[in-house]
Amino acid sequence: MIDDRPSITAEARATLTAALTPAVEPWPMFDTRPPDELPVPCVYIDVASRRFASEDGAPVFVVTFPIVAIVDGDDAEQSRMLDVVGDVVWDVVWDLDGGAVSADPGTVDVGGPRLRSLVTLADVVVERPTLCNTSEVPES
Repeated sequence: MIDDRPSITAEARATLTAALTPAVEPWPMFDTRPPDELPVPCVYIDVASRRFASEDGAPVFVVTFPIVAIVDGDDAEQSRMLDVVGDVVWDVVWDLDGGAVSADPGTVDVGGPRLRSLVTLADVVVERPTLCNTSEVPES
């Protein structure tokens, strides 16, 4: 059953969440996008993309997580807050031996005032031939 399969991606998401939570305090940190109204400011990890790569000739998978920071306030305050939280997120990703690939500004439509966001893409290299954690999958 799919719910019972261990996931390297889920493990990486949990590691990122644990590292980011104390770093972005007092902002709320979520391991996925909150299902209801977004508390603002906040940081959350969005759906990961995956790609195959070659590192020093060895095949690896790279899982890329969008880490989204959202703020409110006037335009100048939003810019200042995103500068600070963007630097914090970048540093945390690098401290985890990951790689922050890019950080791009955006906006979030909440049906009211414009909220600015910063999406930092964080690469996690998975040095396995599968994204399922086969060390935890029972043999048949």
